[in-house]
Amino acid sequence: MKNIQSELPIFYETAHAELASALEMLAACKGTDTPKQALGYFMHAKDEYMHAKCFFKMLSQRGIKVSLEKAREFRFTPPSLIIKGYISNKGFLIDTMKLKDFIAFVYTNELLAKSSFENILNLVGSDTDEGKIISSIMMDELRHHGMAKKYFLKNYPALQPWQLVMYRFRETLQNKGRKLYDANLKFLDKILTPLYKGMAFVAGNMARKLNLNEFKREGKNLMEISSKSIL
Repeated sequence: MKNIQSELPIFYETAHAELASALEMLAACKGTDTPKQALGYFMHAKDEYMHAKCFFKMLSQRGIKVSLEKAREFRFTPPSLIIKGYISNKGFLIDTMKLKDFIAFVYTNELLAKSSFENILNLVGSDTDEGKIISSIMMDELRHHGMAKKYFLKNYPALQPWQLVMYRFRETLQNKGRKLYDANLKFLDKILTPLYKGMAFVAGNMARKLNLNEFKREGKNLMEISSKSIL
């Protein structure tokens, strides 16, 4: 049971990342005027949707093995893509980035994703059915990385190799920052939730002691109501 509980956040976050990637690539598909490039973005988005579906299924299979309260912590809701920072509330990347930066983003993140999947593969075992699925997903990510690299080098030949390294370093820091933000959010939730419940309990007790008859104004002379009245 402990292993399953430690796996839940891994599959939960990965599913979010894959779904967010699918939405980003679909937005890129709709935003380009080049049919060939639009097809490339569309096929990329299709792959990412399938990846997200696989990870949500793996998450569900683990969720039914834990308590209902624990499973609820890892229930997917669309707003969480923005809350967790997988999609910016300022818009899709294709709308907020230069095309060169967007392609570099895809180039670096597909490689980072492949690296993350290696850790998940070790977790589930390469010989298992889930391991085979994840191995297939890793091949897709490498293919996406290769396509982005090919486009990048073709259209931006003046870019130096060290600049690509800087892109990857920047994305690595942002990914770690996202994880740190999520960890802090969970920490604050553990602290603030009991406080909110305590305040609600106190407010509820105070509300029960109120004399609601004072709210009935019909037939009352408001000038004769006590100054201490809540009216």
